[in-house]
Amino acid sequence: MRRAVAMLLRSHGHDVHAFPSAEACLAAPTVADCAIVDLTLPGRSGLDLVADLAARSMSLPVVFITGRAEIEVLQAARRAGHALVRKPVDEGELIRAIASATSRG
Repeated sequence: MRRAVAMLLRSHGHDVHAFPSAEACLAAPTVADCAIVDLTLPGRSGLDLVADLAARSMSLPVVFITGRAEIEVLQAARRAGHALVRKPVDEGELIRAIASATSRG
């Protein structure tokens, strides 16, 4: 999934840094305009990753990708102002969500 989304975003001209886990992302000295985060990651969750980034003063627009429908988690992400895209990911929906998130950010 990570590779497919990275390829899609690169084909739209985005510079992409893809990480296999929240821990790998946090260990990398990366500057980003937007984070595309799967809610279900190995190790720490996508919500945990975004909280860790915010704690490091790295607040940025987030688009969550999810294949799950846990209402509490979805509501928490939306309350925090983050976009959500459901799996299977629709290319147009993802691109629109990124454009919307970065225009607000």
